[in-house]
Amino acid sequence: MDYRRMGNSDIFLSEVSLGCWVMGGDYWGGADDNDSIGAIIEAVENGVNFIDTAEIYGRGRSEEIVGKALKGRRSKAVISSKVWKTHMRYDDVKKACEDSLRRMQTDYIDVYFIHYPNDEVDIGETMSAMLDLKKEGKIREIGLSNFSMTQMEEALKAGRYEVIQPCYSLLWRFIEEDIVPYCIENNIGIVAYSPIAQGILTGKFTKDWEFKTGDNRKSTPLFQPGLFEECLSVADALKPYAQRHGKTQGQVAINWVTSQPGITSAIVGARNAAQMKENMGAAGWRLSRQELAEIDKIGRRVTDRLPRYENFFSTRIID
Repeated sequence: MDYRRMGNSDIFLSEVSLGCWVMGGDYWGGADDNDSIGAIIEAVENGVNFIDTAEIYGRGRSEEIVGKALKGRRSKAVISSKVWKTHMRYDDVKKACEDSLRRMQTDYIDVYFIHYPNDEVDIGETMSAMLDLKKEGKIREIGLSNFSMTQMEEALKAGRYEVIQPCYSLLWRFIEEDIVPYCIENNIGIVAYSPIAQGILTGKFTKDWEFKTGDNRKSTPLFQPGLFEECLSVADALKPYAQRHGKTQGQVAINWVTSQPGITSAIVGARNAAQMKENMGAAGWRLSRQELAEIDKIGRRVTDRLPRYENFFSTRIID
């Protein structure tokens, strides 16, 4: 496992990390708490130190599971959580942080993200609360999630943050245009979520896939008719690379992300220990330059024609 410095901080993150959204049980079709705890333990006991959650995931349930799993293991983990966009006022940010600390049974959060921008609240007010939390030792570093280039620039005027968390994969590459160069120039870390495009790049889906009740992926852009089939063809094209390296298609997709300029870590979800173990198989090896270039071209079959959506979870086209 490779460990990479996050921005200018003294925090080093594993190149593959664990995303705990599914553990909230409210978006991906349910979750078993014991399985979720098993996934977290599998991660931290085998070199994955970055555990990412948020107050909105299951309305605190995910954070509670993280706290239970890391009891007696806190020193092995770099925990990140996020304050939701309805809690952007100064006092609300402070309260949200205290609530997250309580749920996770910890005295501090290593990385605290602003989950989404809120245009109704001045970013200066939100950042003021974040900076005070850092001074108080409640959080170690500040991060932004799902911010545009303009919003990132405005936030940086209000205070230093060390990392951003955008969506990035072979099938979703908008950050390459301006955000990645900006982060490299300003030495800001990038932890990419959904590197396997909500599971599409694992190759497990078929065009007639039946989604379980409560699985909301079917409403997101890449799962829409027509585009979904094109994405499946990209996943299928990863098979030769997987076979060559003795890996899975998903592991190839994750490795491609962690091999890109500016990327600190790839956040991958896991329902149980077995899925976590498979995700870890994306680390400790490298695709060749030629393979990376070939896979780049494969992904562009979709991304070069992809319209600019409002975000990864909205089918509203803004450009």
